[in-house]
Amino acid sequence: MELRALSPSDDELLSSLEQQDDVWEFVGTLPLPDEEHPHHLFVIVEGGASVGVAGLVRSPAFGGNDFELLCALRSEAQGRGLAKQACALVMAWGFDTLKLERVIASIGDGNDGARSIAAKLGMTASGSGPRGTTVYVKEREKRKRGPKRSGNP
Repeated sequence: MELRALSPSDDELLSSLEQQDDVWEFVGTLPLPDEEHPHHLFVIVEGGASVGVAGLVRSPAFGGNDFELLCALRSEAQGRGLAKQACALVMAWGFDTLKLERVIASIGDGNDGARSIAAKLGMTASGSGPRGTTVYVKEREKRKRGPKRSGNP
């Protein structure tokens, strides 16, 4: 499994995902980036086939200052751990490249699969979000400093 940048040639993938009942119920219309709302979306590729999207989008939760983890897979690609792998890669990219302090996920109360993935990624429930969701949060891991040395460096 790998990620590649979303491009205009991925319109068919986005359209097919939006037509899936589970994606429509829990994600709705997939957000596209624009000048005012930069998003960082990637296509999930397995065996040369585009099977979904994952990324970070500006979130309205918690005052709108955070990026939210988003993942949507085609039905035939679900249940094999691809969502967890993709989300882990996207979160690592957000922390390492974008230097985000935290990543959030607003997960619908009936979306047990997403809750399970959030827990496996080390995210913790942190309060109510929009439209019957719970917001899960993962903070950037702080680098531990070594013990202070005395004498010459």
